[in-house]
Amino acid sequence: MRACVTDTKIIQALFRFFAQSVDVVHFDVKKDLLRLRSIDPHDFCYVDATLSSSFFKEYFPDKEYSFTIETSRLANILHLFTAEKVFIEIADGFIDFSTKERWKIAVQIKWLRSDAFSIPEPREFDYDAVLHIKAEEFAEIVQKAMGISHELLFIVDPPNNLMISAVKGDYSFIAKPNVPYFEARVKQPVSSFVFLDYLKQLRSLMGKCDLVKIFIGNNNPLRLDLIYKDQGIFSFFFSQKKREKVEIIERENRGGKSLPRISMSMFEKYLIQLSKYPEGMEPQLLSLAGLDTKGNDCLRLSNMIAFTYKDKGKIKLTPLGEAFASLFEKSREKAKQFLHLIAKESLTPYRVMTEKIKTPIPLEDLKEQVNQILERDYGYKIDEQDFNTLLEIAKWCGVLSKKANLVF
Repeated sequence: MRACVTDTKIIQALFRFFAQSVDVVHFDVKKDLLRLRSIDPHDFCYVDATLSSSFFKEYFPDKEYSFTIETSRLANILHLFTAEKVFIEIADGFIDFSTKERWKIAVQIKWLRSDAFSIPEPREFDYDAVLHIKAEEFAEIVQKAMGISHELLFIVDPPNNLMISAVKGDYSFIAKPNVPYFEARVKQPVSSFVFLDYLKQLRSLMGKCDLVKIFIGNNNPLRLDLIYKDQGIFSFFFSQKKREKVEIIERENRGGKSLPRISMSMFEKYLIQLSKYPEGMEPQLLSLAGLDTKGNDCLRLSNMIAFTYKDKGKIKLTPLGEAFASLFEKSREKAKQFLHLIAKESLTPYRVMTEKIKTPIPLEDLKEQVNQILERDYGYKIDEQDFNTLLEIAKWCGVLSKKANLVF
């Protein structure tokens, strides 16, 4: 197989991502395309890049090839892709990259293995939302969010409302389009996240593409498709499982503290009151006004879901908290949907209760099944009071209801 690349920066950016994120890359050479696939060592990111024959200035496949090479070898040839043209030659046992400028420079890489490295095809998922955003705009959002957190959270609700956020401690980043000018297909409210470390490494590739397609579905990997003209599609599937491990660590770091004992009617009044004081309020005043418990349970819950932070002794709303208060004033139902999505992202037991268990179910059976899943997957259980707090949140959000001893 012989090929000539003139869009060298695209290949350079793709190879750089491989070198930074995965150990090996599987090449499939077909008569009309070149496909590169890989999975990172922890199974958190699946990459499927397809370049059509039209991407290449020249593309002459003599036969089909299927082989694997180590990405450390790709890291060592990135300098070649500063040339205007890079020539690729593939034969049994090796792949050759060369440039022909003032000097002819060639680097040959031997295959790690042929045909033995089998990467499964990406699974088909039923996504609840698909968004189309200009690649350069999305790259700019990634750049601005990088200094805030390690995660980027996407929250979408019909018909085309999108919020992208990054939150850590007292800092938060919120991005919402002033006008939803982009194409969006949204079936129902949904949220998902991606680790920004991956997106940092993709920024260079994003900047050279035309469009980003974002696929979001509850419990499904978040999928990003970077579209380059009509010549290349770079698909990335990001698992949601790593965050759950991080949540376990965070829970252990908190010393196993239980959830706040809280009334949701008090909690909503607490947040609305804070929204009226952008300069913040002292916790003691909120308690004296009957808007928080003596144990500051409203403050604890609002901190857990990143709605509030403390600044010089005063409690203030984060942009997420402000977004909730603004929604509450306009539409109580949308505010409930918003809180439900945030609680699912922030509280693992809540996500288990509302997503992984079929209803109707007796109350005691619900608690038992929640703890079975938590102990099996995350290594801990919740007590009766924690369970009642989660049930109170779910009832307020309208996703569960209780009648007699049955939960619907």
